[in-house]
Amino acid sequence: MRPPVRRAEIPPRNRDNNKRRLSLAVSPEQIQELVATVQYEGSPKHKRNPHLYGLEPYKGVRGDATLCDEHAGFQPQDVERIGVLIARGLKAGLFGTNIWTVDDGGWIYEGRLTNQVQSQYHAYPVRPGEAIAEAVYERFKRWVETEGDERDKQAAQNCAVLYGF
Repeated sequence: MRPPVRRAEIPPRNRDNNKRRLSLAVSPEQIQELVATVQYEGSPKHKRNPHLYGLEPYKGVRGDATLCDEHAGFQPQDVERIGVLIARGLKAGLFGTNIWTVDDGGWIYEGRLTNQVQSQYHAYPVRPGEAIAEAVYERFKRWVETEGDERDKQAAQNCAVLYGF
């Protein structure tokens, strides 16, 4: 298990989106449907070096976007774990206005819908101090205590250290 990656300097968020919420009620049917349909589609906006991930260069202004590779240490070889990470987050009930997961190193990633028809999401690291981070961590921790395996437990511990919970 990898220890948490030291945080790179992350630009401050222009504003915290307080509309992000976890679903209050999570059913096994919802989880099954999401696990079966959610797909990841990378976004060059959230990569310092998008070409290393097979993505076109980002042509816009990143603004306050967090970067998977630079800020959270998510490297091209980690892409093969994305399906497992998505399933982890969904099984833990980390969905609502968006979807979330907790990486092995402790980073919380937020997935935002990119293509509703194909159920495609792109994701980016959540900053420590963002309002949604603690809610995601608390729900993840509760899930880990009852259903998580050793890897999930270590991810929760790394998340607590990284985010200061």
